[in-house]
Amino acid sequence: MNRTRTHTPISRWTTACLAGGAALVVATGCDEPPLPEESEIESVVVTQWNDSTELFLEYPHLVAGEATGNWAIHLTDLEDFKPIRSGRLTVRFVSGEAVRQTFTIEEVARDGIFLLDPVIDAPGTYRVELDLESPQVTSRHTLSRVTVFADEAEAPRAGDEEGGGIAFLKEQQWQIPFEVVPAREDAVARTVTAPGEIVVPDGALVEVSAPVDGIAEAASNRGAPSVGQRVRAGDLLVLLSPTAQADGFAEIRSRLERLEREVARTERLHAVGAVAERRLEEARHDLEVTRAQADAMGMSGEGGEYRLRLTAPMTGVVAARSFVPGGRVEAGASLFTLVDPTTAWLRLRIPASVASSLPESVRATFTIEGSDHLHETAGLISVGRVIDPRTRTVPATFEVTAPGDRFTFGQLARAAVAVGGVESGVVIPNRAIVDDNGTPVAYVQLGGESFERRILTLGAGDGRRTHVVAGIRPGERVVTTGAYQVRLASMSGGEFAGGHAH
Repeated sequence: MNRTRTHTPISRWTTACLAGGAALVVATGCDEPPLPEESEIESVVVTQWNDSTELFLEYPHLVAGEATGNWAIHLTDLEDFKPIRSGRLTVRFVSGEAVRQTFTIEEVARDGIFLLDPVIDAPGTYRVELDLESPQVTSRHTLSRVTVFADEAEAPRAGDEEGGGIAFLKEQQWQIPFEVVPAREDAVARTVTAPGEIVVPDGALVEVSAPVDGIAEAASNRGAPSVGQRVRAGDLLVLLSPTAQADGFAEIRSRLERLEREVARTERLHAVGAVAERRLEEARHDLEVTRAQADAMGMSGEGGEYRLRLTAPMTGVVAARSFVPGGRVEAGASLFTLVDPTTAWLRLRIPASVASSLPESVRATFTIEGSDHLHETAGLISVGRVIDPRTRTVPATFEVTAPGDRFTFGQLARAAVAVGGVESGVVIPNRAIVDDNGTPVAYVQLGGESFERRILTLGAGDGRRTHVVAGIRPGERVVTTGAYQVRLASMSGGEFAGGHAH
């Protein structure tokens, strides 16, 4: 793709006067502007894209046998929109099928820019081929028609510089994350947007409560898990010393102690033949049953004192901890809340008008607060049947697969849910759409360093792409990354982030 325009450079008279200072003013009469017939040769600006690189070229019209000025050849790697930093550029002037002159530039003048001041021997119309060999990419650009004039009088003269567009220089683009993509004709699914929240699935959140009144002794609970810490099923959470008021615990502990003494006494009597074998077996059986009850309650006899061990019922992360080591806890009080972060749900508020028609196979795409990264749900779990009278929406719950550490429960989300059907037309990525005080706009690249703000009329979107009813034509290149900086350049008269220098 080619874009060519004429451009008025700073005149030789202006350059000389700026460079020479007061002495040159006296010697050459720089206080007087040149006559109109002494105006500068007009420059040509070309922007061209191929599959791998963007060429942005500024050059003055050529005059046979003369050096008319530098060709500033800007080359951008379209893989990452960064400058070509090294490599060799071969420039061939071809007439018919014959190569008339070849110039080789062995290295960049600076990142992204090759400089050339070609002197062409014979006038005529040439095809110019620019071949890049770089560690970054190999690429060819072709200028189909470059005219070399017989003498300077034939060359077009510079007039007033063309205005219009937002100036955003290559040197500015290369310094920031930047990307431009062409608008394409395609079809997108019709969707509705809905607010939502990342929520804990049923069964993926548990609370560990104190079964009895007790004291969380400080010495025994200094290493208790903290909020955000991962625990495995069976890990110790807290060790409680039940108080005397804990009747159930005290009763089992008392029975356990009594049966342990009974078994020990029966074993001694059995050893001297004072009791039968059956009596010993019964005593041991009663002790085993009571110990099982004690184990079920988390009772521990560490240190010769029975205490209550509360362990993690599942593998997960500590979401809340509600006790202080050394403090007293009451029966039923929540001590820990655990969540399983390996699963999550997205709960959306869907407009009631479309909720009942959602197919079971529907999926949603969504972003979470503070991020533009797009996520996709798994299947639809449920749709509510009670309308919120204030918002006229119903809850719809989707499964989020393999959330890992990507989400935090309670995060707000914005989702797009397919409601059936498609719209066809010009389609651009959602990243290219900028909310400008409530008006959707996009920034279109007119040339290598020239952009234009477009007000958009939007159609359907699928969460990733949106149909543009008006404002963009097929093939036009829209800024998807860096649009905010282009907007700043438009507000600052094109001077954002520095000036042009070659």
